[in-house]
Amino acid sequence: MSASLDSRAKIHVNIMELLVQEEIEKQLKLYPKNLKNYINKVEVATYALNRLPPLYASSAMGKEYQKRTGKKQYQSQINLAVRRALAAIERDPIKQSVPIVLDSSTEYELAKVALNKLEEFLQIQGIIANYQKLSWNNLNRILYPLIIKAKQQQKKRENVEFEALTYGSKKLNQELSENSNSFQFWK
Repeated sequence: MSASLDSRAKIHVNIMELLVQEEIEKQLKLYPKNLKNYINKVEVATYALNRLPPLYASSAMGKEYQKRTGKKQYQSQINLAVRRALAAIERDPIKQSVPIVLDSSTEYELAKVALNKLEEFLQIQGIIANYQKLSWNNLNRILYPLIIKAKQQQKKRENVEFEALTYGSKKLNQELSENSNSFQFWK
């Protein structure tokens, strides 16, 4: 296995979560629609998963193995845990709970802050007008021409530097050649 593939393999999955989700969907098919709307599937899954063993996998083969193992060894326990979870949640179907905020929403907030800082920087530098707002939709349209322009300017600088070095090198060669000729003349 290559090093780049190893560095990407940072995901592990609790297969029991998948099996519980399947069982919840299966059992909810038997519920009346108006009651289904009041059942928080996340709470049902959490309740059930806290009463079941984890089955983690980090590869496709491991995932399939754990799925077979889970269905074979734990299906009756999964069924019972989900039934009990639904019963527990049904007792208080309109209970309000505050969900845990996922890391992705935190990342989104940080990305918004970074976008605002970039907008402020571009306005201070006079690259965009103070009334212009930077968004994820117009970011590419604004930055792409700036990047192309910066690359072109860098290329021009490199060409100027190269031409200066080339000119300097030619001059030095000429001087050395002249000095060499005059040195030979005096011999």
